[in-house]
Amino acid sequence: MRFATLRRFAIGVPLTLSLLLGACSGAASPPASVSLDDCARVEDGVITISADNLEFSAPCMVATAGEAFTIHFENLESVPHDVAVYREEAKTNEIMRGEIITGPEAEVDYPVEALVAGEYYFVCTVHSAMNGTLFVVDA
Repeated sequence: MRFATLRRFAIGVPLTLSLLLGACSGAASPPASVSLDDCARVEDGVITISADNLEFSAPCMVATAGEAFTIHFENLESVPHDVAVYREEAKTNEIMRGEIITGPEAEVDYPVEALVAGEYYFVCTVHSAMNGTLFVVDA
């Protein structure tokens, strides 16, 4: 096993275990195919995510249940993008839909209300292939 792989495994196991234990109390846990190391996380109440080459910078985000947060979104290319959050992939229960911005180097802050623990769906409404999972976990 290569060192980088071993290091990712060593870091990911405790994190995965904590999320799995959190799942017992109602918190979402990612599927095995998602590494939490790849998720954008709340830091000081803000999750930073960007768009470039028609992709989000992270396939998932992690926020804390019961705490409002801000998605700081950076559009690094000259096509329009936004971020919208829904309760589920079917997009029938919208939680937040941000302003569409066109870059390059455009930035916007999207406030998100406090959410209960669970798994949510986020997407660029302009490019539906750009999407991911927002995991809201208990502290």
